[in-house]
Amino acid sequence: MGADFWTDAYALIDTMEKGIAVGDDKGATAVGTHRPDVLGSAHDVSDWLDEHPIK
Repeated sequence: MGADFWTDAYALIDTMEKGIAVGDDKGATAVGTHRPDVLGSAHDVSDWLDEHPIK
């Protein structure tokens, strides 16, 4: 698979990494929590991989 195939997956992974870079977990209900960036993107990557199977 070429780079074009993986572009969307890497964009989601970058979002996770930016969320993790925030630092300590502020909790699910905290203002400015980074959980949606980290966990939401992780779910999106999983969905993307299900939709784009490779052999």
